[in-house]
Amino acid sequence: MINLFYLAVEEAGGGFGISSDILGSNLINLVIVIGLLVVYGGKFVGNILTERRNRIAEEIKEAEERAKTAAKALAEAKENLSQAQAKAKQIKVDAEATAKTTREQILAQGEKEIERMKATAVQELDSERARVVAELKRTIAVLALQKAEQELQDRLNDDIQGKLISRAVEQLGG
Repeated sequence: MINLFYLAVEEAGGGFGISSDILGSNLINLVIVIGLLVVYGGKFVGNILTERRNRIAEEIKEAEERAKTAAKALAEAKENLSQAQAKAKQIKVDAEATAKTTREQILAQGEKEIERMKATAVQELDSERARVVAELKRTIAVLALQKAEQELQDRLNDDIQGKLISRAVEQLGG
């Protein structure tokens, strides 16, 4: 490749062309480029760097604001969580108390119902016993009357009937 540079310089005949002294030409080119950059690009590069610095500072500020907002939201969420836990604990305590009270009320009501049922059963038994006793008395009375009637028919003949009628008439005043 270096041979091509030699050919290009020789053909040009000493005019403008490619130099074979790479180190010297690079140094000159580098000085020219740096000079142009300093003269013309200093303000441009400075403006770009300033804009970039301002944009980075603004992004840092926004990130800090977001971090503050997130920290605030986290604190609120923790507060809400502690309030919710306290409320849940209170609800649990209230529910247990309500359950205990309801259980006691149901048991008391059950005992009252049992006592009422016992009283009703005793009353029904007494009523049934009285009905059975009355029925037995009526049956016994009917049977006693039948037996007495049978006995009277067996023992009473015409002679005894006449005497009974006479005595009844005498007692009536006859």
